[in-house]
Amino acid sequence: EDFRKERDHLWFTKIMKCFVDAKFPKSLIPDMLEASRCRLRSGVVQFLKVAHQHNIPVLIFSGGIKDVIDALLHREGCYFDNISIISNRLIYDDNGTMIGTEEPYITASSKLEVAREDEYFKRVIRDNVLLLGDMLSDLKMASCVKYTELLTVGFCNHDKDKDHYSENFDMLLMGNPGFDRVNELLRQILDVENGKTEL
Repeated sequence: EDFRKERDHLWFTKIMKCFVDAKFPKSLIPDMLEASRCRLRSGVVQFLKVAHQHNIPVLIFSGGIKDVIDALLHREGCYFDNISIISNRLIYDDNGTMIGTEEPYITASSKLEVAREDEYFKRVIRDNVLLLGDMLSDLKMASCVKYTELLTVGFCNHDKDKDHYSENFDMLLMGNPGFDRVNELLRQILDVENGKTEL
């Protein structure tokens, strides 16, 4: 575990240094998104719109770059005020040129450690939590939130991991699926909350 954290931290540090050395401008992010063909999973925009319509808080906790996530959500028209984002923050000078990255760094192996110290988790109490993740370690995030009911959905990208994921997640989605089943699940939950049906 410690070796993995050190490895991930070193890898992230080297990547960020490359951006600093290249004097990466923040203004280039939209063009980078287009060039990379980076897209949200199908159905994610609908999920975020429904969550916004029903005032459901959404937390995106990512080992990626916050500015990139911000730009992607803005581009897709789903950057709403009910969304909170905890991710790596880049530091820029007055000209918008990257000069560093805020610490602590968030990587796949440091998420739980960062979450335990983040103010968001210290103040949040939820009756119900729907946790979505594509790594088993994502399940640990639930330990940072006070909740009454928890439902977990796992996105499993490899058949070799299927058994481990199915043993730990309440719902398992194989391959690289969209959010159709997640949206159906959310609809069912909302119907129950509104007294229209029973689970």
